[in-house]
Amino acid sequence: MNEIFDKLIKSKIEQFEYDYINLSRQIFVNSEGKLINPGEFGVYREGIIKNFLSPFLPTRLAIGSGFIITSKNRISTQCDIIIYDREHTPLIENNEQRFFPVECVAGVIEVKSKLTKSTLKEALVKLSAIKDLRNDIGSNPYIFKDYEDDTKFDAKLKVRDQMATFLICESIDIDIAKEIDTMFADIYAGIDKSLFHNMILSLNDCCFAYFEGDKLMYRAYFNYAKSTFKNECIFPHELGYKKEHILMFLNYFYMIISSVSIMDIEITSYLGSKRLKKTLKET
Repeated sequence: MNEIFDKLIKSKIEQFEYDYINLSRQIFVNSEGKLINPGEFGVYREGIIKNFLSPFLPTRLAIGSGFIITSKNRISTQCDIIIYDREHTPLIENNEQRFFPVECVAGVIEVKSKLTKSTLKEALVKLSAIKDLRNDIGSNPYIFKDYEDDTKFDAKLKVRDQMATFLICESIDIDIAKEIDTMFADIYAGIDKSLFHNMILSLNDCCFAYFEGDKLMYRAYFNYAKSTFKNECIFPHELGYKKEHILMFLNYFYMIISSVSIMDIEITSYLGSKRLKKTLKET
């Protein structure tokens, strides 16, 4: 790695971790250890993540927050961070809320503080429901895709046609080494593999990724077409760089978010106007 680039990245990681864990509490926790204004505390931390990740996004992508909508009248719960195509996403706003058509959404990030096993499950199930919205996309033409394949869009069979989902938190109160092989099976019981998270970053613990087969090749996605994919943890390095897990998260975050397919939006399917649909077909 280039030494200058290496130093810049590590400087950003150090600042990010300090701001997320320490500075945010200095601002929003009083002398009695009680959280002041939890809502603003969450928004502040979301802002820290946005500033941290923005330099690692392709210029065609941007970061926002709000709700994801589909042409089949489905809407997500509020999303902390939405990564979307800045050039092809129409501005749909209602007062202070913004709505993003699912075709233009590349990824979603859930932002948390300290998680237990139950709150981890709650967050990941929420992300799987958001991910399922991509199954509402029909035969729309591609605006962007990062693979050569002439077959049609399929979020259930093609990992790059599915949006990417991430969870970033301060810590997870579980014995990761002992429970990693079983906890995700419990969390995702009855949920299709195409809806599994891409990565989890616990700043105090590790980065959860995947590996394929016997060779340890990290992936930022679960290839649900193969049975050889398994969960894997990237822990802080004991001898080398102490925040190796954050560095690895950045690396695989960029790789997956930059490869998610973006689809054309059929505005008439959102408007629901039969007359407008007929007029546009005739022009």
